[in-house]
Amino acid sequence: MWSYIYTTLLLAPFYFAHRYYIIPNILAKKRILIYLLIILSILLAYLAVLYYISVNAKETKEILKSAYASTPYYIYKGPKFFSTGPLAIFLLIFVISGGSLVVSSWFQAEAKKEEISKQQLQTELSLLKSQVNPHFLFNTLNSIYSLALTNSEKTPNSVLKLSKIMRYTLEESKKDMVLLSSEIEFINSYIELQLIRLTNKVKVSFTHNITEGDAYVAPLLFIPFIENAFKYGISTHHLSTISFDIAKHGNQIIFSCVNDILPKNYKIDGTGTGLANTKRRLELLYPNTHQLTIEETTTFHVLLKITL
Repeated sequence: MWSYIYTTLLLAPFYFAHRYYIIPNILAKKRILIYLLIILSILLAYLAVLYYISVNAKETKEILKSAYASTPYYIYKGPKFFSTGPLAIFLLIFVISGGSLVVSSWFQAEAKKEEISKQQLQTELSLLKSQVNPHFLFNTLNSIYSLALTNSEKTPNSVLKLSKIMRYTLEESKKDMVLLSSEIEFINSYIELQLIRLTNKVKVSFTHNITEGDAYVAPLLFIPFIENAFKYGISTHHLSTISFDIAKHGNQIIFSCVNDILPKNYKIDGTGTGLANTKRRLELLYPNTHQLTIEETTTFHVLLKITL
């Protein structure tokens, strides 16, 4: 019993010293020879102390005396210095202390890696979001500029609607998530602003239906698709139709955008920055929980399904 107590008292300081000081300050700095000399010195000191305790312990002496009393030819000189028991216990503590540090360091490294990954993700999302606002503002200002060139009476009302829209983009876009109803209201204001400059050759419809309560979505998520429809799907020379629909069924949000494909002569090439950013945002915000389908036949059809 006493041997276990002695061993525990002797090896407990070694455990903490090895885990918290020797490995981080000696081995981690690649001072391997010094590290090995320290471990060997501790081992020899540990065995020497055990040897001294074993020889001088009264309980041990009495047991040994009675055990070898009938052997006159045996002269006891104390226990073997390099006993396998103490060596095994020392090596066990050595492995446990080093192994626990390795496992702890691995968990810390994984946690740090996850934190860095989240920071990088947040930085990328912020960058993508910041690119949406100028892109949206640029297209809207172009619309108002067209009205101003013709001295249209609709210009003041357009500026007023733009200020309302910009208030939303400045305040709500800072949030990670916004109410779907707020996003719908914002889209409706944007469509009204676009309708001011359009002629009766363009038919626009926007339907929305939230069947089971409100929900939270990423801000400015649908507007790039809507911008794209207005930019490429209308013409002053041809009849054109654009339709938007947002619906929520259970835990799924379904967005649909359909616009006519104009004749080639009236199509304007664009960089596609808004759509590219939106696709990337969807990948980051809704990994494996969204489905984006873009079809181009007689119409350009965008269908986005998001599972919350």
